[in-house]
Amino acid sequence: MNNYITLYGEPLEYPHQVSVDKQGTAYYGFSIATERVSGIKDITQVIVEEGTPAFESLVAIDKNKDILQIKLKVTGRIRTRNLEGKEHSKLHISVRAQEITDEEYTGDTNGVIMTGYVCKIGDMRTTPRGIRITDMVLACWREDESGVSDYIPAITWNGTAARAAENLKVGDCIEVQGRLQSREYTKELEHEKTEVRTCYELSIEKYERVAADLTKEA
Repeated sequence: MNNYITLYGEPLEYPHQVSVDKQGTAYYGFSIATERVSGIKDITQVIVEEGTPAFESLVAIDKNKDILQIKLKVTGRIRTRNLEGKEHSKLHISVRAQEITDEEYTGDTNGVIMTGYVCKIGDMRTTPRGIRITDMVLACWREDESGVSDYIPAITWNGTAARAAENLKVGDCIEVQGRLQSREYTKELEHEKTEVRTCYELSIEKYERVAADLTKEA
C-alpha cells in the first residue's frame, strides 16, 4: 500500500451523513482527536463508506457503546479534494477508513507511511523560533480504477528540511514516514478583516528516495 495511516484517539462527534454519490452510496463522517507526545491534539476528519467493513464495525460499536466516551483505532488512506468557495478554493483533507476498532492500542497514535512524487518543493526557510522548514507537495496515486492522485501538502524540519531542500527535486519519488497534523492560523482578508483557518499537512519525520513505478502516473 502506498498510502497508509493509523489514527488512535477520541471521536469528537457522532458519525453523520456527509454525502451521497451518484450510485446512491452514503458516506458518513466524524472528527477524531489524536494526541502527540507533547500533548498537542491533531483533529482529523474520518470518512466511512456505507456497506464497507469499517462501516459495519462502526455501527456495531455505536450500538454497544457511546463512542464519545471511548477511543477508536482507525486505519485507512489520506484523501484530498479541492472545494470551491465564494472567495477562495479550499483543500479538503480527510481519512477514508478501511478498518475501525475499539480495541486498546499502544502504538503510534498518528502514523503515516506513504510513497509519492514530489510535485512542488519550496526553499528552506527559518521560522522566528529558529526552526528550519522546507514545504513540499506530494502526489500519491490511488490504488484503484479511478486514475486519480491525492495531492498532499507536507513539511520537513531542521536537518531533514536541509537535506530535502538540497537533494530533492520535482519528479522525485520518495517514501515518507510521519503524521497528519492540523494547526490553526490567521488569514488576513480584505478591508482589514481576518479569519481563523485550519491547515492540514503531512509532517515528515524521515524520507528516502525510491525507484518510481513507471506504470503509474502522479
